[in-house]
Amino acid sequence: MGTAQGRLAVVILVDALGWDIVERFGFARALLPRRGALETVLGYSSAAIPSLLTGKRPDAHGAWAMFCRAQGNSPFAFLRHAPRLPHALEWRARRLARRLADRRGSVRGYYDLYEIPVHLLARFDVAQAGDPYLPGGLARESLFDRLLSTDVAYRMWYYRTPESDNMAALVDAIASRERLLFLYTAELDALMHRVGTTAEIVGERLRRYERFIERVLERARSRGREANVYVLSDHGMTDVHAEIDLWGELERQGLRLGRDYLAFYDSTMARFWARPGVVEAAARVLEDAGKGRQVAEAELRALGCYFPDGRYGTSILLADPGVMIVPSFMGAQRIAAMHGYDPRDGGSFGCFLTDDPRGALPRSILEVKDYLLEGVAS
Repeated sequence: MGTAQGRLAVVILVDALGWDIVERFGFARALLPRRGALETVLGYSSAAIPSLLTGKRPDAHGAWAMFCRAQGNSPFAFLRHAPRLPHALEWRARRLARRLADRRGSVRGYYDLYEIPVHLLARFDVAQAGDPYLPGGLARESLFDRLLSTDVAYRMWYYRTPESDNMAALVDAIASRERLLFLYTAELDALMHRVGTTAEIVGERLRRYERFIERVLERARSRGREANVYVLSDHGMTDVHAEIDLWGELERQGLRLGRDYLAFYDSTMARFWARPGVVEAAARVLEDAGKGRQVAEAELRALGCYFPDGRYGTSILLADPGVMIVPSFMGAQRIAAMHGYDPRDGGSFGCFLTDDPRGALPRSILEVKDYLLEGVAS
């Protein structure tokens, strides 16, 4: 590798590293003294990461939930005549469906079929067909598109390879010609889903990240290279304390999914394509239990998550922070922690931590792209 040139920006995007978690564990306080909470958007990483990378809200870049209603040809259209299957056979059928869909190559981005009923798959589509981490992967210009168009050399590592391998490769790359090194990891997110946000093992993982940052800074110093580190997250994480069986309650009222209405049950949202009476019944279940509410159109517009064509749902129900919809298309069991709640709730806030003394820090994921670009341009 040749001699490193120019100031280096090392960007570490840690999925679900919420501001309250950073504060609780005192994560990287000495290493990255400039720090603050980062507002996110309604939804999951499927919405937050495109928003972070483009600086646009979901209604502008088009990516909100992982799945939307099929508008024409679905990658699972070959299942349009699939029957309702016994639960014991569902996972085998989903595995086969995934293999066949991948063979057709119509989806390049990340997706999982989780526990979506096989007989409903043909009625849905993967909302983001491209890979948001690659140039041209989003409908709006991303951070990586801009770096490419302005000839700023960069390197990126993400979920397709193990976190430990990516960390080692990034440290090695500090001696290279790149101006920006970008690492995304979802391993903390997966860990907290299993154990919650306060477990000691979470603190151990954060200390591992601190040692990684120390290695990055030491390698830069040893190479005589000026470097700034930016640790940020797309959203936070909330411990789960309650659940609600919205799907089952509607079944007990005689409303059968796929026959009387269509919905996509996420872990914290239920997105409906249904007549008003069904939506009202579902909203009553949530509201009477004190565990959620229907999100009005005006609020969706204000949050940047309203889609006039209804591709993500014509009516949206949202669980309260700490409540999970169980069962859902994401899983049949309650887990320790979840995200995807009201973005204005404190547990939903991500973080932005750096040693860069330059300017005011981003306060929203929508401001991250411009801040990082200004850094590599200076």
